Amino acid sequence: MSVQSRSADDQEREARQRLLERLHAEIEAEVVGGEQSPNKAKVAEQRKVFAARLVEHIRPLRRFVRRELGRWVALGAIPPNTLSEDELVDMVFVRALQHAQEAPQQGLFRWLRRLARRVIRNSIDAERRRIEHERSLEEPVATLGEEWPDQVVRLIDILADPHAELPEDLLLAQETQDVLDQALDRLPELWREVFLMRTVDGWDDRSIAEAEGIPVEQVRSIVEISRAFLAEALRELQFSEVG
Repeated sequence: MSVQSRSADDQEREARQRLLERLHAEIEAEVVGGEQSPNKAKVAEQRKVFAARLVEHIRPLRRFVRRELGRWVALGAIPPNTLSEDELVDMVFVRALQHAQEAPQQGLFRWLRRLARRVIRNSIDAERRRIEHERSLEEPVATLGEEWPDQVVRLIDILADPHAELPEDLLLAQETQDVLDQALDRLPELWREVFLMRTVDGWDDRSIAEAEGIPVEQVRSIVEISRAFLAEALRELQFSEVG
């Protein structure tokens, strides 16, 4: 293992520990501020177990937030570097902890992605209103809530995020990363996330199946078909560039 890889692993462990400490602080605050009951300690321990499950998804969730945020930046919804990726990721996990009773036993990462979309949309909405307020515009501020135009929502699913980062040991050059991102964005969201969790994050098939709420056999099929699809897509993109 290279020094660079060890450094990345250390950073990820530190990020997990920092996030876990924040979630534990949220739990302790609820215990202190809530009603007294004999089961309070038990409930707190259960929530800490759930928090530990959540932080296992920090790497794929950070990548997903980066991609989604990049798409809205590309659409011109907000200027680049306006919202912090790390803060958004933290917000998603805190929101997940607050709604722990709604979390599924199977498909936890899929559920986290739904929360992430709402957190990102609400954050963009708040930021746009703040910007408009500072500009003192007389026109009413358009909100970006759940009622966004359908055509824009559909556009999100097909727009590539040129700023999405992949592990450096998988990239030969910046051009390779750009082309790979274009190919990845041709995959449906579920397929893309399953493929990346398996090939980039190193999750095993059973863990991915649990995170997405799908059979293990489907995970294997998705990874196999996605690999073939991406290989063909990369060939097409290569030839189109040459042409």
